[in-house]
Amino acid sequence: MLASVYVLGHRTCGRDRLNRGGSVARFVTRGIWAVVVLLCVGLVAWHLLTPAQRGESAPETVALPSNAAQPWGASGAEAPLPDAAELSQAVAKATEGRGGTYRVSVVDVVTGETLVDRDAKTPGTPASSLKLLTGAAALASFDHDHRFATTSTLAGDGSLRLVGGGDVLLGDGASDSQAVNGHAGLATLAQQTVAELHKRGEPAESYQVKVDASLFPGAGLNPDWADDLITTNNITEVQTPAMHAGRQEATPHSAVVRNPSNAALDAYVKALEAAAKKAGVKSSFTAAGHADGEEGAQQLGKVESATVLEQMHYMERNSDNYLAETLGRLVAVKRGATGSYQDATAQVTAAVKELGVDTVGLDMKDTSGLAATNQVTPHTLAGLLQHAETSPRADLRELAGLLPVAGVTGTLAQRLNGNKTKALIRAKTGTLAAVVSLSGYVTTKEGRLLSFSVMASDVKGAIAEARGVSDKIATELLG
Repeated sequence: MLASVYVLGHRTCGRDRLNRGGSVARFVTRGIWAVVVLLCVGLVAWHLLTPAQRGESAPETVALPSNAAQPWGASGAEAPLPDAAELSQAVAKATEGRGGTYRVSVVDVVTGETLVDRDAKTPGTPASSLKLLTGAAALASFDHDHRFATTSTLAGDGSLRLVGGGDVLLGDGASDSQAVNGHAGLATLAQQTVAELHKRGEPAESYQVKVDASLFPGAGLNPDWADDLITTNNITEVQTPAMHAGRQEATPHSAVVRNPSNAALDAYVKALEAAAKKAGVKSSFTAAGHADGEEGAQQLGKVESATVLEQMHYMERNSDNYLAETLGRLVAVKRGATGSYQDATAQVTAAVKELGVDTVGLDMKDTSGLAATNQVTPHTLAGLLQHAETSPRADLRELAGLLPVAGVTGTLAQRLNGNKTKALIRAKTGTLAAVVSLSGYVTTKEGRLLSFSVMASDVKGAIAEARGVSDKIATELLG
């Protein structure tokens, strides 16, 4: 018999984790609406941690998928399998009389059996649910503690270079070890640069400073993106180095900047001037545009980003398009291709195929889901989630822990927040002008873990309704 109670909380690294271990018993205090997840099936237990709110009654408790040490699959094996016909009827009822087209896939995580197939193998536009594919490819390609370096170099012609190495979450101030956005700071890099120039001898009276953004060659804007995506602050040119994921401030909803590498260069030059003045170095610095990398250039300083896993938490929680596009390009570079958007889509697709996921019908035009021309099936998305959670690879099992928690975090903070659903569903949301998607995990009230994907198309003017239908379907899966 599966029994569970849970508490929501945050680790200092910003990751929700479900930890496995033996049976644990803890008590519930008055100020917190839920405390410990105790999952007793075999030798596996999970604990989901996130802050609780006072004054709320505890919802019915279930276990959620995790990125723990062993696959989830065995844990739900003793719980009864939901009736596929009943689930299909519930989905049909939720979509009855609604405008648009709904495609739905529901999969039993333990067995991989499809329980609901509503045109699930027909490709459609996934919107930001596509980020699940990018996330899985990145998890499979990088060590999770990998960091991307931004360096300063002295070129043979005496100019300084700001060299992008994949970090697009730079801050303009000092490095902040407690932050993801701003973990590496341009002011810190400037201080290192000035100190090294002074150490090497008498600094020059003036320096031209150029930015090397060559890691991501080709167009920064994808031709499949709608023209208004920049004016609505959804995306800007994808370049590295960049600050705050191409935005003006370290918040996920501030305005984007055009040509982020130029903005990073300008901030770096200002930081160099401030560092030189503070150190008593009488040198001036002038921004001098772009320059490609130079073999043999002498490194003067280096700052490193937050870890790949920390950045992926930021990306999935905030559905950050810029970071998703960046991670897709970095996957391509890691796999030996270029950092162009074309190679990003090709290499993310290849990485997902190599995991053993059915990708029939998959046609990626970008790695964020912004392109309305992206095509994927609900069968692929639900299958990816099922595969990730039962995979023998611990790196893939991190995928579930990246997803927003219903009524608590990220893009689900204000959705599915009733007592019957709050904290009981993890899912990736997606929205475009005429598209809504929701893909993630639920655990039935009997304890069976399901993966699901709902994709609604042709719902222009009825986005709120389509979200409601998607939420209703997820709720029905709970039982």
